[in-house]
Amino acid sequence: MKGILFCALAALTGGVCSGAQAQTASGVDWSGFYAGGLIGATDSRSDVSMLVGTPKYLDATDARQIARSGTHQLDQSGVSGGLFVGYGKQFGNVLVGIEGSANSLSLSKEYVTTEAYETVPSAQMTRKKAVSADWMAGLRLRLGWAQHNWLTYVTAGIAATRLQLNSTLSDNAFSGYSHASKSDWVTGASLGFGGEYALNRNWSLRGEYLYTKFGSVSTESEVTSTNNSGGTLVHKADLDIHGIFMGATYRF
Repeated sequence: MKGILFCALAALTGGVCSGAQAQTASGVDWSGFYAGGLIGATDSRSDVSMLVGTPKYLDATDARQIARSGTHQLDQSGVSGGLFVGYGKQFGNVLVGIEGSANSLSLSKEYVTTEAYETVPSAQMTRKKAVSADWMAGLRLRLGWAQHNWLTYVTAGIAATRLQLNSTLSDNAFSGYSHASKSDWVTGASLGFGGEYALNRNWSLRGEYLYTKFGSVSTESEVTSTNNSGGTLVHKADLDIHGIFMGATYRF
């Protein structure tokens, strides 16, 4: 059992496992259809910003202040679980294949900050930003090197998720208020690497690292105030995800 656990951990970095345990599944053919499950941890990072589009309510100095201090990175780490299916074909030691996956995300982060206007120190503005994403799905190619009961591989492809952005600005100068909310599909590119260790002809253990960079969600909102000066704000958020996973694969 210790040997199997060691091999599972070594798979994540493409290490070498030797001894009797490594010889029990020598000659494994990695070709064919497969399916499995993963569990691990993700670190989700979203850069959110609030810029002045039409500065009717806010003057140029206020606009620069919001642009300077209104950009933040919202980070959140959490547990992630998922499923995957795929097909591979082995040519000698080289494996080529395609894989689809879907897994949960743990991004639901809010940031609130309050500061005085530089132009009117007695007046304060409050900015509130929140982003969330519950899942992601991907379709990737795999290129691997198989030897005995080991498979190490690199993977690259596309991914999609639904990103929710909420952004609010309020102040006590002229009761200025602006709120934006948008949920939209975003796509991106995924890159990663990993390894598998075959326990027998059907089952294998897997370790994988995956980085995904998504596009952004953007929207505009109107500013209302008691002096009826109006104006618009531009809100934007993107998403990057780092993930480390361990799991099991069943080859049909």
